[in-house]
Amino acid sequence: MGKLCSVRLDDLPVIIKFILHSITATDALEVISELREKLDLQHCILPSRLQASQSKLKSKGRPSYLGNQESSGQDCVILLFDVIKSAVRYEKIISEAWIKVSNMFGCSKEKMGIFDLAMLLIIYSTNTQTKKYIERVLRNKIRSGCIQEQLLQSTFCIHHLVLKDVCPSILSLAQSLFHSLDQSIISFGSLLYKYAFKFFDTYCQQEVVGALVTHICSGNEAEVDTALDALLELILLNPSAMRLNAVFVKGILDYLDNMSPQQIRKLFYILSTLAFSKQHEASSHIQVRGSVVLGLQV
Repeated sequence: MGKLCSVRLDDLPVIIKFILHSITATDALEVISELREKLDLQHCILPSRLQASQSKLKSKGRPSYLGNQESSGQDCVILLFDVIKSAVRYEKIISEAWIKVSNMFGCSKEKMGIFDLAMLLIIYSTNTQTKKYIERVLRNKIRSGCIQEQLLQSTFCIHHLVLKDVCPSILSLAQSLFHSLDQSIISFGSLLYKYAFKFFDTYCQQEVVGALVTHICSGNEAEVDTALDALLELILLNPSAMRLNAVFVKGILDYLDNMSPQQIRKLFYILSTLAFSKQHEASSHIQVRGSVVLGLQV
């Protein structure tokens, strides 16, 4: 295990697969703990950061071999996670050990890292029997302040190519957190929607907007307020992508009876911001219906 630091990245998936297949119930916790340390510090975060720094060279024109190195590195990281996902899906002792290891790190001496959070999201998506437990672990860490927005953002930024494959599960988790009575947990669910929208593809973006619209139409005051704020943030974050989903936002107008006057005003502000954003073309302006104008008098 000590030689993992010197292993080439493209050889790592095969070696990790061998190690995971060799795990027994007696040494699972120890092996996973060591893997967590080596993979986090040596082979996942650093290569991804290198790729991010290399991407800055695009506008200046870079040698083709740099692009090939970046693509190869990304492929190896994706393959590595595929190996781990397969192991935690089919080997109960591995998934349980990985959850225990991830749960050990929090606000103590050694904090939860990017790889820890990514693994919890992956295990949540692959093992239905542990969903409730992982959700409970995440809720406890959110309440205690162990998982901050910066950690979540970094996790999505570095591992978005891996996490996009489990987008439905991430949105399911966000939806579940939205039903909490704790505002800090609801806010974390909102952040999951935000970064899924920011880093994933157009299909997932559509699913995010649809989920937020569902929360807004739920009639639950805390859900409605947080979802409206999230929707406005998405418009400011990526107005062009949000315009593609304008029809879903306009659908909220059919549920004004479930909203307070303050929430209705916020909705109209969202619609006007979406309709008249700077990059908005005249041909795609939202046509605000007469009922909306009447609603402004509320």
